[in-house]
Amino acid sequence: MEHPHKPLAAATRLALAGLGGLTLSHAALAAPADAQATLPTVTVTGEKLKRSLKDTSTAVTVIRDMDKGGENSVYDSVAATPNATHNGAGIINIRGVEGTGPGTGYNTLVSGSRPRVSTTVDGMSESWNGQRYVDVSPWDVEQVEVLRGPQSTTQGRNTLAGAIVVNTKDPSFDWEGALRAGYENKAGKSTLAGMVSGPITDELAFRVAAEGLSGHSYISYPGSTPWDPSELKHSSARGKLLWKPSALPGFSAKLTVAHRKNKGEYLNYVDGNYFDYANSRKWIKARYQDSFNNTVSTDLQYQLNDAWSAQLLLGHADNVSAFVDSSDFRMRLDEKSNTAEARLNYAPQGGRLSGVMGVYYYDRDQDMDAQTSVAAKDKLKTQAIYGEATLVLNDKWSLNLGSRVERERQRRNTTLQPGLAGQKQAAYDITETLFLPKAGLSYKYSPDTTLGFSVRKGYNAGGSGLDNSDQYYTYDKEEVTAYEASSRSSLLDQRLDLNANAFFNQYTGYQAILGSRFTNIPKGESYGLELEAKARVTPRLMLSAGLGLLDTKVTASDAANPGIQGNQFNYAPHLTVNLGFKQRLDHGLFVGGSLNRVGRYYSDISNSPSGAAGDYTVANLNAGYESARWTVRGYVNNLSNQGVLYSQVNVRGNYLVGVIGAPRTVGLSVDYRFY
Repeated sequence: MEHPHKPLAAATRLALAGLGGLTLSHAALAAPADAQATLPTVTVTGEKLKRSLKDTSTAVTVIRDMDKGGENSVYDSVAATPNATHNGAGIINIRGVEGTGPGTGYNTLVSGSRPRVSTTVDGMSESWNGQRYVDVSPWDVEQVEVLRGPQSTTQGRNTLAGAIVVNTKDPSFDWEGALRAGYENKAGKSTLAGMVSGPITDELAFRVAAEGLSGHSYISYPGSTPWDPSELKHSSARGKLLWKPSALPGFSAKLTVAHRKNKGEYLNYVDGNYFDYANSRKWIKARYQDSFNNTVSTDLQYQLNDAWSAQLLLGHADNVSAFVDSSDFRMRLDEKSNTAEARLNYAPQGGRLSGVMGVYYYDRDQDMDAQTSVAAKDKLKTQAIYGEATLVLNDKWSLNLGSRVERERQRRNTTLQPGLAGQKQAAYDITETLFLPKAGLSYKYSPDTTLGFSVRKGYNAGGSGLDNSDQYYTYDKEEVTAYEASSRSSLLDQRLDLNANAFFNQYTGYQAILGSRFTNIPKGESYGLELEAKARVTPRLMLSAGLGLLDTKVTASDAANPGIQGNQFNYAPHLTVNLGFKQRLDHGLFVGGSLNRVGRYYSDISNSPSGAAGDYTVANLNAGYESARWTVRGYVNNLSNQGVLYSQVNVRGNYLVGVIGAPRTVGLSVDYRFY
């Protein structure tokens, strides 16, 4: 029998050898400094402190300039990072932890379960209702941060596995504008987008961005239906106002209003031969969604003096997730939420002590109606106080301490078969207060390299549900203690960045679906390594590489499920590899590409061999022309037409439905910049 850790050891050797082959020799990078351009300084905002990537021990990938015309979702770029994978329901998985939480679809609707990876856009949390109904486009996005590992101390709720932080572009006091038109051959998707920004007065600036996508999915639906199940219609619009009064230096007020709407196909389910890209609707009905998200927020910031700054975020969101399936079954979930967060930052120039203190409030009301199947009302209220401080002990060592105290109350009333003779009801009302500490040390090994070690706790809330026998049950929270070592290096006159994180996680009460119920698995663990490199080889050539190594294991099971002990977590490949390059040529021409390798993994924690997924390599290539005003880009995604299987769905005891990625897609986008 193969030792359970041999695959990881073998993957480690192969990956390190591959990374060694990709690592540029010193001679290749050692051209005269005046002939080279340096890598830009990267600032991380997801930990509520603006720190350079070099000073951040948390495993984080920062993605800038992601809007290149070949991707329609920020999650496509986010999934191509170390130890991250796509999830069939829309939220990425990180380090073998299912980003959606254990439940998707119906299981989430009847239980109110939470995701384990949170997504915030301009500080506002994205809604989660068992499926990603409304997407986030990369158009006019400034930066996306992928924070791996528990982020409960500063991000709070729903961050057991990590967090995705999306920051869109702010208004500018110089005029700028852009237009885009794009087309893809696969099912004829077309895109139109525009942006304009500039001053209204010397103190007030605005920015408006909008985008629309229409066409069809890469999934076909043979036979007749009341509507076209492959149709896609996505639209988004965002407006911002930025006020910087001259009478109050250091103060800024920003108002953001955003609307996103997605209509049509969204599941990407197939049956039969999966890579015929067809859903015959034998096992799972076709669905047509009509969902939207509206948000409004105010962000006030004030630089009180050279050391102290304050920030207040207030926001409200309305979210509707709704679909009809091919048998005319309908579901609608209305959600309203409010967010308030105030924080005070202390960061004196050259000071030994820096930190942040904050208070957080969030409430959410959900009202779900699924005709005679299920109805539910859910109220959630979260209050928290948090803080983090870094003390420079001497010229080498720094100490970091942080904690969060979070109090949460959830009240949920679920009715099964409402209005029918067999109607059943279940109520859940629980309040819990948690203490979430964090501690770390960093060591400045050299002027170019900083080492770190941290320990932190994370959690995800429990809840209640109804199983397939319509029996009411409850499940407890899940918790993790995470140990992490880090290295950050900026070498060769800031032309080569090397980042590494090694981690070991211990889980208690890990949530999984077993026998149609959310079950708390007593103990589990994961460990692994993440390496990232970025190099400016010449002023015209940029290379990047990422490597993720992972091993997961259920270390203790309960009496009802002894067979899962020793199993891997689902969505937990031993190996991920990410490679990329961009080469600028003469006369404004350029060529670029990327490769994403994901190893094999299981679709559920039972580790059924017939439910295996992953094991794919996707290569993308693009080329074009760029000038001060124009960019024309042609691209081919999934160049080798690789079959991409994200997961399989168990139907009546058999894996009969797959969730798949797109086949080879050829596209063209044209951008025009004015002002």
